[in-house]
Amino acid sequence: MLRFTTAFILFPSFISLAHADDNGPSWQGNADLSFSRSAGNTNGTTYSISVDEARTTDANKLSAYASALYGKSQGVVTADKTRLGSRYDHNLSAKLFGFGQLEFEQDRMANLDLRSSVAAGLGYHVLKQESVTFDVLGGLSHSRSDMMTGNTVSASELILAEESTHTLTQNTRLKQKLSYYPSIQTSGKFRTVFDSGLVISLNSTMGLSISLQNKYNSDIGAGVKHSDTVLLTGLNIKL
Repeated sequence: MLRFTTAFILFPSFISLAHADDNGPSWQGNADLSFSRSAGNTNGTTYSISVDEARTTDANKLSAYASALYGKSQGVVTADKTRLGSRYDHNLSAKLFGFGQLEFEQDRMANLDLRSSVAAGLGYHVLKQESVTFDVLGGLSHSRSDMMTGNTVSASELILAEESTHTLTQNTRLKQKLSYYPSIQTSGKFRTVFDSGLVISLNSTMGLSISLQNKYNSDIGAGVKHSDTVLLTGLNIKL
């Protein structure tokens, strides 16, 4: 957990330095926070935090994201997952762009100590308007999964993804992304990751957020479910 704790300490510092740069386009994004605590007959604590930032120019886009979820009930850990990542997009034309992506993930409830993955490929802007954007992406990915118990697994995969943003009303916006990772080495094995978030703005800096994430892995160890879904509500802060 130390490597992820260090990353979360450095991540806000990186964002602060990025916002302090007056020599180019600024970073823009938001953070979602949620916390619950119960005591008495049921003792439990749950917290989550996610940060999503992007810096966009006419030629490229650099995005960085991080999230953590931890829960404990009656002295037993019920959730312990962390994800960090970054993606660089470079425009090749008005519609076509190339991308490179680096991601790290930990999920102790799913027996995953650390998954590191790198991906690269091409993307296409199907829609790019002020109120709605829709992109499709395709490329190659390679991952290494260090398990808490069991063998380390290395996998070469395709990456096929779609993502969109929607301004539903003046105060409501929706963002979603679905990624599909079929194995190149073994037929029938695949992973999927779905992320979505709805934000209802209360003022210029704060709002209410609802986020949904689902992960599916067809090749997973005994005693661990293939599908994992998390629904969170909390406070959204514009950075």
